[in-house]
Amino acid sequence: MDLSSTFGLAALADRIAAITDWAIRTAVERRGPAIARAGDRIAAAHPGADPARLVRTAVRQRSWHLAGAGAVSAIPAVLPGPGTVAEVGAALGDISLLTVAQVELILLAAHLHGRPLTDHDTRRLDVLMVLGLDVGAVRLRRGGGVEALGKIYRPEELRGSAADGMAARISGRLAIQVSGRLARRRVQMVLGREVPLLGIGLAAGYNLRSTRHVGDTAVRYFRHIA
Repeated sequence: MDLSSTFGLAALADRIAAITDWAIRTAVERRGPAIARAGDRIAAAHPGADPARLVRTAVRQRSWHLAGAGAVSAIPAVLPGPGTVAEVGAALGDISLLTVAQVELILLAAHLHGRPLTDHDTRRLDVLMVLGLDVGAVRLRRGGGVEALGKIYRPEELRGSAADGMAARISGRLAIQVSGRLARRRVQMVLGREVPLLGIGLAAGYNLRSTRHVGDTAVRYFRHIA
């Protein structure tokens, strides 16, 4: 029994896209104060460190935790048949945890770069830009410009009141593009998890690598638009 025939690739991708949208909304709207406190603790523990180093410190710590969670969540696939069915639920749960954690790391990077987490609309835009850069839907251009949805935006359009207006104009369309691309990428990872034993290593490795890549991408984005 395989996941593609049991659940359907399109349905699985839709579930993952919905998880992505939920994770972004939850982290941006509800987790800001806790993320800001975590960022302040990291900064206090490393006086004089620049934001990039602080972000990478947080990413290293969180990526290992997520790798362990991914490995545990892939254990049901060891039992063919019923284990495969249970694994899709475990995989989706792991993706929820992974996505929320990665969005929180992007928000932590925003906080450490002086971008207030109380401004939900523009922080959601930041998250979408970083995730879009991660999946190839967004590109960095010369002079601090950022290309999204076929248009290049200047750095000043990504800050302050100008960013509020831009967020209102493009966040919805960008979210559809980003969540769709990220879902298609993660469907392949979910399918690989059904391989007994090998799936455990795949889940752990994906969580580790993807989290570190998102962290590096966040650092690159916020440096670029500074």
